[in-house]
Amino acid sequence: MSEGTSARRRRVGAQLRHWRTSEGLTLQEVADRLEVSLATASRWETGGTKVSLDTYSRLADLYGVNDESRLYFERLCRDADDAGWWTRYGDAISHGFRDFIELESQAAGEFVYHALIVPGLLQTAEYRRALVIALGTPEATPHRADNIADMNSARQSILTRMSAPFELHAVIQEAVLLNEFEGRPHIMRDQHRRLRELAARPNITLQIVPLRRSAHPGSTGDFTILTYDGGGATVYNELLTSSVMTNDLAEVGTYQAARKALVADVALPVEDSLRLLDRLIGESER
Repeated sequence: MSEGTSARRRRVGAQLRHWRTSEGLTLQEVADRLEVSLATASRWETGGTKVSLDTYSRLADLYGVNDESRLYFERLCRDADDAGWWTRYGDAISHGFRDFIELESQAAGEFVYHALIVPGLLQTAEYRRALVIALGTPEATPHRADNIADMNSARQSILTRMSAPFELHAVIQEAVLLNEFEGRPHIMRDQHRRLRELAARPNITLQIVPLRRSAHPGSTGDFTILTYDGGGATVYNELLTSSVMTNDLAEVGTYQAARKALVADVALPVEDSLRLLDRLIGESER
């Protein structure tokens, strides 16, 4: 199994495990009913092996899965080993981020909170290139920066997906908009304009947390929540050299509560956020 297909298998497996435990069944009981070994049943839930459509259908019957969820995960099973566009970029992105992009491509929507940088789906290509270089890691060569910027532009095509419109809700700190790349003020000017353009789209919501705010649920760091038509969610945390992803219901619930607080109690309302952005755009163009 390639790195490019593991995330979808794990998502199917996590959902199968959730359905099983909700029905109060042990993994051994499921293995017995489907007449397979315990090891095989375990690999279905860990993503260690692809779940065939026939096996999936039998498991869905056993767990009493409703039609909407059943169809969604059936499609995910069928497409689990399909190569995605992200595989073209090879080592330009980490395995963890590649898994995230794979799940993002299957998601219905995304909530993202960033305190210091513009979220990837909203970045201009020049901002992304400059950011890669500014991070100063040993791999941050101009060539690699170009590859990552190209990858990010390809990733952004999800914002104009026609088959099932992708909903993006971004909350960013005002400090994100005040950062500068020394000697290149045009990068942030163009980024401000790009944010304003995207925020006008019906499937994109942008809110800004003003500078003068006390500690809040986002103070511990950036996070992203993917949500799916078939139910469930994935939380993603990206660090400088690694990343963490989880589908655990309790952990996801904690982040969902943080999202709710950020949107309702911490960030400015959408209209006020856009007015703040318009003011910053005006100031940068003087």
